Amino acid sequence: MQATLYTDDGAYFIRLGNGLTIRWCRAEEGWNKSRIELPSGARQIDFADLPEALREEVLAVLARAAAMQGGMGGVNN
Repeated sequence: MQATLYTDDGAYFIRLGNGLTIRWCRAEEGWNKSRIELPSGARQIDFADLPEALREEVLAVLARAAAMQGGMGGVNN
């Protein structure tokens, strides 16, 4: 799954190959995640530029996206 990482104003974003963009913002106990349009001023970053505590969250989104893109072997739900 193709994905690009961005940051803007203390938030972090991932834009997936299907056009979905997810934003993470720091919360009291971790990170809040929401779907959003990518801000025009966001700048592209590398995975290493993410806060360490956020990297696992991003990897989980990528794993779910890859699983959904691969489908369920022809099973219709």
